Amino acid sequence: MSLSDLLHDMRMSFIAAPQPSFGNLDTLGSLALNAALVQAVPFLWMVSIVGVDDATSPRFDPLKPGLRSGRKAQGRFLVPAQPGKREHEYEELDSSAIWTWQQLAQMLAGLDQRQANNLLEDLALAAFGDDLIRVGFRGESAATNTDPAANPNGEDVMVGWPALARAADPEGARVLRDAVTFDTSGNGHYADLDAMVYALIAKLPEECRNDPRLVVMVGGDLLRAHQQAHLAPGQVRDKQQRMKIADLSYISHQHMASTYLAVTLVENLQVLTLNHSHRLSAGNIDDLASWGIRYNRVQSYALGVPTAYAAFDAITLAK
Repeated sequence: MSLSDLLHDMRMSFIAAPQPSFGNLDTLGSLALNAALVQAVPFLWMVSIVGVDDATSPRFDPLKPGLRSGRKAQGRFLVPAQPGKREHEYEELDSSAIWTWQQLAQMLAGLDQRQANNLLEDLALAAFGDDLIRVGFRGESAATNTDPAANPNGEDVMVGWPALARAADPEGARVLRDAVTFDTSGNGHYADLDAMVYALIAKLPEECRNDPRLVVMVGGDLLRAHQQAHLAPGQVRDKQQRMKIADLSYISHQHMASTYLAVTLVENLQVLTLNHSHRLSAGNIDDLASWGIRYNRVQSYALGVPTAYAAFDAITLAK
């Protein structure tokens, strides 16, 4: 098949036929796209991707923590839910994977239609899903015109989870602003991650401290410094014997800042997307003499329970 034919007949596996250059996705299509993104980027299994109907309506925190069961003589024991509510800032967001015709000719040479479809879909979804995580951990603001050269990690694309946690805790009760030094020789504020995580757990609300869903999120440089000092050479950890930090499981990802350290609930990191705003398209990009897949939506990041997030905001590794 010719390159033009392959691209003209390109189809996404999760969108129902017909697919004339894709277009706006309905509810089922949006759900299928989210599922495909999660499949493409496994870390997204740990993130709550939530569709919302109205970007202007506040989202409710369902329940104020506390005892809700009891009895009352000659009456019913009733406890109001007392939900809290928060507003979120939504922004229109574009993602794209664009190739030149020469690149496509090399990539798709010798492939049939099904193989070409799978390759292009996999590449695009992996890139889009990766950006969800990148911006989630590194985003600080939402600029009108983003600058990827100055902000290669999407710092100006949207406000991500660490920045949201900082804004929700202006007094620094849970997101600790004081700079600390991590030095495994004992000459800094902390010599191991266990002590740091125990300090963070103590900053969480009491009802969260023993929650089995708590997990440590740690940047790569910080984790390696801890492992080099406290994991014996040649010591092996399989899936059943994986190292824990302060008796909690940990997660590390390349898009976390290198000295990032936080404790939160597994599903506390949220991506909110406005329902019926998903638009997926594929076609020629005439001004670039290229072809690409583009994904447009209205989106926000959120913390499901802002108080269930504690972190050090400024960690320096001793040299």
